[in-house]
Amino acid sequence: MKAAKQTPCSCGSGKPYAQCCGQTAPASDEINALIALYNTRRYAELEGRARVLSERYPDFGFGWQLLGGALQMQGKDALHAFRKTAQLLAGDAVAHYNLGVALKSAGRLDEAVASYRRAVALKPDYVEAHYNLGNALKQLGQLESAAQSYRRAVQLKPDHAEAHYSLGVVLQNLGQLDDAVASYRRALQLKPDHAEVHNDLGNAQLDLGLINDAMTSYRRALKINPDYALAHNNLGNPLKSLGQLDDAIESYRRAVEIKPEFAEAYCNLGAALRSKGDLANAEACYRKAQELGYNAASVCDALMLPDIMGTQQQVMESRARFERSLDKLISDGVTLGDPLKDVGETNFYLAYHGLNDRDLQLKVAKFYEQACPPLLYAAPHCIKPRPATGKKLRIGFLSRYLYGHPVSFCFSKMIEALSSNHQFDVALISNHPVDPKVYSEFVGKRVRLPYNLAQAREKIAALELDILLYLDIGMEPLSYFLAFSRLARAQCVFAGHPVTTGISNMDYFLSTDVMEPSDADEHYSEKVVRFPKPPVYFTRPALPATFKSRSEFGLPENRRLYMCPMKLQKLHPDFDEAMARILQSDNNGVIVLFEDCVWPHWKTSLLDRFEKTIPADVRERIIFLPWLKNPEDFISAIATADVVLDPFHFGIGSTVAITCVTGTPLVTRMGEFMRGRVGAFYCELLGFPECIALDNEDYVQKAVGIARDPLLRERIRAKILKNNSVLFEDQQPIEALVEFFNSMARSWHTN
Repeated sequence: MKAAKQTPCSCGSGKPYAQCCGQTAPASDEINALIALYNTRRYAELEGRARVLSERYPDFGFGWQLLGGALQMQGKDALHAFRKTAQLLAGDAVAHYNLGVALKSAGRLDEAVASYRRAVALKPDYVEAHYNLGNALKQLGQLESAAQSYRRAVQLKPDHAEAHYSLGVVLQNLGQLDDAVASYRRALQLKPDHAEVHNDLGNAQLDLGLINDAMTSYRRALKINPDYALAHNNLGNPLKSLGQLDDAIESYRRAVEIKPEFAEAYCNLGAALRSKGDLANAEACYRKAQELGYNAASVCDALMLPDIMGTQQQVMESRARFERSLDKLISDGVTLGDPLKDVGETNFYLAYHGLNDRDLQLKVAKFYEQACPPLLYAAPHCIKPRPATGKKLRIGFLSRYLYGHPVSFCFSKMIEALSSNHQFDVALISNHPVDPKVYSEFVGKRVRLPYNLAQAREKIAALELDILLYLDIGMEPLSYFLAFSRLARAQCVFAGHPVTTGISNMDYFLSTDVMEPSDADEHYSEKVVRFPKPPVYFTRPALPATFKSRSEFGLPENRRLYMCPMKLQKLHPDFDEAMARILQSDNNGVIVLFEDCVWPHWKTSLLDRFEKTIPADVRERIIFLPWLKNPEDFISAIATADVVLDPFHFGIGSTVAITCVTGTPLVTRMGEFMRGRVGAFYCELLGFPECIALDNEDYVQKAVGIARDPLLRERIRAKILKNNSVLFEDQQPIEALVEFFNSMARSWHTN
């Protein structure tokens, strides 16, 4: 309650009630005595005397207000007293404010809002009433209205730190992340030691992709309050995303030490341990989280797959466990509130097992649809017929990887070209900053998504897209879970991650006839669109002015180098046998692999597998380079190799363009699925089919034969360098996409 003092009469005279409209009222000395009790915090005594007063003078509003204050300060139900006050002092803003506080405490939020609104109508500059109105509206989920109330509060009182903070929370929930960050920063200028604000600032920064800034904010929160379990947990998340697993594990462990019932932190600890390959302890953490009532942990546990495959038998065992666990999740009817927040993972590693994933992907999607029906959100415009012809097609391209990433290497120039086509309005959509250098010629809309599923859906729906194209689905969780919704009339996925999604609202998988096997329809839940050429557009990579030598990379000078410049999760145990046979067939041969730039423990996991799959006498001739982020260094390294090895069953992708500008021969084997047939297509296209193996033994013989024969190697190299221009600046895939979009538009107006 506001500080106790006599309130003017509601008639507007400005005089105290007792001296104005009150027919009978207590003497001033009696009132002042009660006020003194309130101001000296003698609430129990005040309660007794105020009750007596209210019985003697039932129409004396200020007496009821004192009684309400006494009850409220003792934690008792003050609602009746404040309601009586507001009835008797109908024109008094403070009376309505106090009633609003009591109603909110009783959980009667709609009534509290009405009381606060009455208070600010009577007194428009009533700061605390505006602030508390915002709190009630926020609790009701009326976030836009809450933001208006908080803004009014900070206009009236610019140094109101809590109002700035609360405004930041609401803006973050609305997806207005930049404005949220500004509000948090203003709150911290006023109150620098507010640990909760630092923590929430970190959350907003993380949603904006500002990982280092977020970690700084979490650490500041922890400097203020070292026992802040939530901040320890939150700090673990960016640490994990950066591959700093030991530090992430330490943060999560600290969170559960401080707060042993912190189920979400146990689940996150399990995920970090899983990423480190410690599956047994990961499973224990997931089970602890389940015991604490965290449903999502059962999903994380069930869908756990090793990031680096074990032996072939272990691959099949982990896959069988995955499917059994998935069946149980479905039969148990497990529910999820927000799979992005609760699970935050995809089944990314399934694609590397070398098997048809269609049925498993369908089953995973079925589970999520059952567990979280709101995933099947439909944008309002998708339910209506498309307006008459003549309007430009609205097309959106969505990916997290709109920067120097293989996904953008494949698609960025194609998107730029389509954005300048007068037939289309094009939007570039991502939850990560778009690299202006990579998309320097893009002329459409740029839409930044918050890392929040509901808000991201609404932001895309507001574009009223005709066609939404995902450059990849399955590599990260936001785009995967967005794909369950109907956000455009037609929804397509490119082969940025070349495996079916299993998602019912994904209409088309955009592929090519020249890479797909004859039975490709059996591999996809989507309708496969077979373009004449791969729907990618490569620009010629810039060669370094001076190529680095083997010695500069620490590679042996006088050995034959068989290089596999791929991410380590691609290396299937079936490929181990081929590597072993190459080393056994070439005593002077060395196989060069690349460590991962984010997950350094992957090398250790792979070496553990090699101890079971590759004989010890040749295993020592497998060496690792650090992952080379500098493109010119990567090109130089590939140029040092005698042969590039295309692994199976998930082979080379955009790296083929880099390999071909060096002229280094690529040895490949035709796979069962499109993701294992890219290398073979480009070998045919560039005119060196002799590098395509028929089987594993033929693969070994071709690799060793080319490495040992300098003349053969030079002949292939010359052919690659002569023909590689066919890879670059090819307009046909762009033209094919334009026709695909237009044919789709025509079909909408003829059906």
